[in-house]
Amino acid sequence: MNMRNKHFNRITTYCLILTIAAMTACTGGKEKTDSTDKAEITVFAAASLTNVLSELIDSFEVAGNVKVITNMASSGTLARQIEQGGTPDVYISASKKWANYVDSLGFVLHPFKNEIALNDLVLVAPKESEQATLEIDSTLDLIPLLKGDRLSIGDPAHVPAGKYAKQSLEYFGWYSKLSDFYLPAKDVRTALMVVELGEAPLGIVYRTDAEESSKVKIVGTFPPQSHKPIVYVSCLLKENDASRSFFEYIKSEASAPIWKKYGFNQ
Repeated sequence: MNMRNKHFNRITTYCLILTIAAMTACTGGKEKTDSTDKAEITVFAAASLTNVLSELIDSFEVAGNVKVITNMASSGTLARQIEQGGTPDVYISASKKWANYVDSLGFVLHPFKNEIALNDLVLVAPKESEQATLEIDSTLDLIPLLKGDRLSIGDPAHVPAGKYAKQSLEYFGWYSKLSDFYLPAKDVRTALMVVELGEAPLGIVYRTDAEESSKVKIVGTFPPQSHKPIVYVSCLLKENDASRSFFEYIKSEASAPIWKKYGFNQ
């Protein structure tokens, strides 16, 4: 083989290598895009939904190839964030009041506003507490049970669980009497944690949160007539295929077993 042919072959081989490399790079790039090509939505949700929403999102993400980013806080705090411009795709409130407030500001897309779950209000004590189970009625006096300590509740100003607690305490004529004993928390999960840590002998929280905790026990249930129904409301604020699918999924029959697993009624 003469030098000219050898030179030609080297050039041909080099070009072939470059071509293969370019094709591999293109293919690799496409595979990377496909593997990360997920729709993304943001959900603002009440702190009391932390556990159940985590599982709902896991099942939805797998089935729908959607990434869900969450912001968990008190419903009132989230409503204020929305008012100030932090608009999510979906807002889930533990209170009709805050859902209606966001709606009144013009953020909710109609008719996409659903009541999706119900909860109960309970009195809890640390697991190792000597506090026995009691009947919550007009004959009960909470002050002696506190033994000079505090009652942990969500801040009634913006935490729905605190608002429901206030309604129940007012129903029995206790709210003003206990004014020096409240330890208000930023959300219901924090109110629960205070009791878990033994920093308060009693707290008022949702049944679902109490049942999920291994560090507290339920010592009483507030009768339904003592407070407004604890209703969770989902609102669609931005409509696209992913957000609409998630909005519909959390109220679907497919999601019902997950809600039930965490103690919610529907």
